[in-house]
Amino acid sequence: MWQLGAAAEGPLDELQARRRRWFLVGIAVAAGIVVVALCAGTLSVVSAIRGVKERASDAREVRERRATDCLRLEQRLNRLTPPGSTPGPAARATAIRDENAALRIYLDELDSQRDQDAWRQLLDARTVFADALDKQARSRTPAFYVEPRTAAGLAVSDELARWSPAPCAGAVRRLAAPEL
Repeated sequence: MWQLGAAAEGPLDELQARRRRWFLVGIAVAAGIVVVALCAGTLSVVSAIRGVKERASDAREVRERRATDCLRLEQRLNRLTPPGSTPGPAARATAIRDENAALRIYLDELDSQRDQDAWRQLLDARTVFADALDKQARSRTPAFYVEPRTAAGLAVSDELARWSPAPCAGAVRRLAAPEL
């Protein structure tokens, strides 16, 4: 059928011609399938690379937005009177509630449930302390701030400082110590 040497003598008979045509058609179909597979593979690789770049870009934007939100929180806190510089327990409770209001604005901007939960624990502890200060102003019952802790026993403020962007460090330290 296929000769590598000298050309066959005479015309190919009908059976050999048909085999040769089917063989060439098979090669053409296989080549087409290979080309389509290569194109599909190339497109999937390009799509995967684009997806990785988009996720990295999105993560960068989220970090930048969180850093900006932290700076805004710091600015809001700096406009307020620190609780430690107030004359008495009632004024200190008011100052803590004012800072809590500034913190609530920041909480509404957070996307991460883990971060929201930690900030809310800090906010709740501060609210309880402000209520205790009000009670102290009325009945002389001493008020104590109890720093919230995680299930592992770590201070929530330490976790927030670790999880949050660098611009949040000042706000975390200030909010973690409402008596200062």
